[in-house]
Amino acid sequence: MLTDLLQLPLRDGIVYDELSADGAAPRPHWKAFVDALQQMPAAELANRWARAERRIHENGVTYNMYGAPEGANRPWRTDLLPLLIDGCEWGSIETGLIQYSRLFELILQDLYGPQKLLTGRLLPPELVFANPAFLRPIAGRQAAQHSFLHLIALDLARSPNGQWWVVAHRTQAPSGAGYALENRMIVADALPELFSSTHVERLDGFFREQRQALANLARRDDAHIVLLTPGPLNETYFEHAYLARYLGITLVEGSDLTVRDRFVYMKTVEGLKRVDVILRRVDDSFCDPLELRADSLLGVSGLVDAALAGNVKLANALGSGLIETAGVLPFLPDLCRHLLQQDLQLPSVATWWCGQDKERGWVIEHLNDLVVKPAFPARMTHMEPAFGAELSSSERAQLVAQLNSHPFDFVAQESVALSKAPVWDRGHIYTRGLMLRAFVMNTGSGWQVLPGGLVRVAAAEDGNVVSIQRGGHSKDAWIVSSMSREQPGITLSTDQALELRRSGRDLPSRAADNLFWLGRYIERAENITRLLRTSLSRVRRADRAELHCLARLHRCFGTSHSTLPEVGQPDAVALENEFVSLMTDQNRSESLQSVLDEVRRVGGNVRERLSADMTRLIGQLSEAIAVEEYMLFAERTALLSGCLELLSAFSGMERENLTRGTGWLFLSLGRRLERAFYTVRYLQEIRKPLNPEDWPLLEQLLEVADSSITYRLRYYTSLHAIAVLDLLMLDESNPRSLDFQLSHLADLYRKLPRTLEDDARAIESALARMRSIDLGRIESASVEGCEAQEARLSQILDEIKHLLPSCSDNLSRTYFSHVRTWPISIGE
Repeated sequence: MLTDLLQLPLRDGIVYDELSADGAAPRPHWKAFVDALQQMPAAELANRWARAERRIHENGVTYNMYGAPEGANRPWRTDLLPLLIDGCEWGSIETGLIQYSRLFELILQDLYGPQKLLTGRLLPPELVFANPAFLRPIAGRQAAQHSFLHLIALDLARSPNGQWWVVAHRTQAPSGAGYALENRMIVADALPELFSSTHVERLDGFFREQRQALANLARRDDAHIVLLTPGPLNETYFEHAYLARYLGITLVEGSDLTVRDRFVYMKTVEGLKRVDVILRRVDDSFCDPLELRADSLLGVSGLVDAALAGNVKLANALGSGLIETAGVLPFLPDLCRHLLQQDLQLPSVATWWCGQDKERGWVIEHLNDLVVKPAFPARMTHMEPAFGAELSSSERAQLVAQLNSHPFDFVAQESVALSKAPVWDRGHIYTRGLMLRAFVMNTGSGWQVLPGGLVRVAAAEDGNVVSIQRGGHSKDAWIVSSMSREQPGITLSTDQALELRRSGRDLPSRAADNLFWLGRYIERAENITRLLRTSLSRVRRADRAELHCLARLHRCFGTSHSTLPEVGQPDAVALENEFVSLMTDQNRSESLQSVLDEVRRVGGNVRERLSADMTRLIGQLSEAIAVEEYMLFAERTALLSGCLELLSAFSGMERENLTRGTGWLFLSLGRRLERAFYTVRYLQEIRKPLNPEDWPLLEQLLEVADSSITYRLRYYTSLHAIAVLDLLMLDESNPRSLDFQLSHLADLYRKLPRTLEDDARAIESALARMRSIDLGRIESASVEGCEAQEARLSQILDEIKHLLPSCSDNLSRTYFSHVRTWPISIGE
């Protein structure tokens, strides 16, 4: 396999081969890796990568491709074979990257300050004032922090002679560092022997330094740091959640924050909590609908004012997107000599800004050798890079007309012949063009480069576009040295006091809302699964009486979109079709598949607060009932049992692994409320008059409530409606009984921050009234007061049925929406 790989020729000498200089022998820094890889059978390599792909899928590592059928659920694609870069070569690259970072910082300080670069004609004013990324509200009012830039990303490509060039840069909300870290985890786990023997520089020290750099920005003890994300629909949302969890900071959306008196606060279940530092992944113009873009739903009104007052630090600072345009690249050599008194050590790819007459004329004349891009992407969001050599005559004429009519809006760059590297794809090795995204961080006392980065790979063998949005994928970058550098650890000086904590950071209201609904959807899925398994296992062998009972059991689903006939007794075929629809029909919101989809959605919204095992379980649940048309009936029942096992595993992790913090409290509240909803439905079916032919319903409900064994141990095989009612309603030792749910709900309500006293009392009152019912007097019609007790039972069940939604609504108003809560009353 690798022998063929090493004999791949250079493409007429016009591209750089990362693996081999002559198409035969590997380059020196690749040799140890290739030698070790050749010792591994191809089948073993394939098996390892299959396991890695399963891990990607189960852990929910995704990248949202806009407009693609997979959408936000598209699994992240990475490559088994890393890109290896020699450590000595990387040292010179690091120096060049740090120089760029220092230069960009000085340019931003000038453009939002004295603007000497404009008056000195070192930068054309049109490149600044025509740029929609120039934020006029902050011009001349620099935020009170030590720099504009916290993190910078630079896209590098290698020329045919091996020289690295800067092709593009990201300075406002650079993405990819989290994916680079995840790629490292995946590939290092798949190839641990190769990773160890190749002496690869590690990444964890960079992220430890980033956490400390963010804390230093606040200059306040116990600083509160958040990561501001556009939300789950953003293409890189997984990375936002992943980094928030890895760095130990709170993931928030714009709706989670508010500005009061020029300070930023986070809405939490305990009230408003001040925010000191925002690591933002929202672009500049969307950050403040009051000062910047009025139609933005992603930002925080008043954020600009709070930042300018120095009351919150943003990383990167607002306005840093100004120099993200490729139009600044041709001016960087002169700017570097002027600002740093140095020559630019790492060149950028040849670039021409078309706002200059001479340069525009040269671009039009040599269009076949160039690629034309928008100078201001925010203004021309739908324009794709135009490769001159691929344009038809009419397309070329149209582009030339645009260059002449709106010259300031375009830049042209030399078409880069990307270097090639080996790529593993479905058991075969190919070569693909690639580009490296490198990351540089401002620690406050200097600049630090991530030793590696995110490698993006072209989708096609002859492709020169490496956008992941267009079907490309990624690979890890290994910086190979004679021996791995020692990474700085997290140290604590012996004279530094440490405050022990028993709880995490404050819980945002949005996160509490999602955890509450995660609990509800998990419990709803379990009840639907149990109902379906009980129903489907009986429907084909049921007699007339059992079919009647299954129709009554169907009412426990609470569905409003039934496929059953409105009048008359449904037959076995109609019932079976209805149960199958309730299992798999995604067009029905009450179907099991729809509920499991909701589990995945809300679970993804709080993935930074869940363990990797719980996240993996949620991913497995979403596919637990994938039914094929050819599947046998018994196999569908088996799918339900498998789904129930996963739900039980989630419940076990919730009970045994989650600390009893505020997040667990809302998750548990959701579960208890939902289980109480379903239990009331079961009890209402039992309290209705039961004829002898209805008694199979009792057995069915015992199975649904997982209480059959308990009942048989107490009453053997004799079925009594009152005994079933007692077990499912008043038995405080049965975790499926209504008494158990209400008792735990009352306890959970008492533990809430800012306790809902009226709601807690209402639940306790309902519990007391329910316990006062004498089931013994209901059992025999001859006992005096039987009818009164039956009436009381019906009344209290109806009252609890209406109480539970009121509890849920008040919980949402108080902790999630922050509006007034209306008290609940029950009974007299």
